[in-house]
Amino acid sequence: MGDIQFSLVKKQVVVLAALLFIAVLLISASAVFKQNQLDEETAIKKQMKSVRIKIAHIAHDKSLINDYQMDYLKLIDKGFFSAEQRLSWIEQLEVTSSRLALPDLSYNIDVQQEVERGIFSSPPGLTLLKSRFTFQSSLLHEGDLLDLMADLKHLDSGLLVVDHCELSRVPADGNKVTNQTALNYHFSSLCDVSWFTAAEPDDSEQSSGVGP
Repeated sequence: MGDIQFSLVKKQVVVLAALLFIAVLLISASAVFKQNQLDEETAIKKQMKSVRIKIAHIAHDKSLINDYQMDYLKLIDKGFFSAEQRLSWIEQLEVTSSRLALPDLSYNIDVQQEVERGIFSSPPGLTLLKSRFTFQSSLLHEGDLLDLMADLKHLDSGLLVVDHCELSRVPADGNKVTNQTALNYHFSSLCDVSWFTAAEPDDSEQSSGVGP
């Protein structure tokens, strides 16, 4: 009887040990599988994050291209890549002076010069050119000077940059300019502006008179 009972207990212990071993294997396998799934999920998330970053960079680059393209087209429309049109500056000043009744407006345009590299950053293959434009006039009102500048900026003849502009009040005993209307001019203005254009080296040498 004792041998029979021991044999039955031994079989049950073996079965229990086998079940425990199988359970441990299943648990271990489940843990390994779960960890693999977590690792794979983490890798997928990293890949998705990397893809999102690349998409964001592409969208940003596309936006920059669109912005730069629009700026480039605006520069073309403003005549920045064309030869300067000094005659249009003079004609516009005469039209504006007639409209604002400014009979003593005078001006001077210096010879166009190449801007030294390093002062402004310019793309390779392009030369930046500058012409200094000085004008002075008596004014009825301060706003006349703003009108003068606005009319010049509307010209499609390059980029206009105001270097210096001085507005002074005319003394009470000297504010009459001899003309048909005998208007009282309360202010005097003196302005220096620069017209900037860009050209290829060969074109710039011809326009600035620089030769080999």
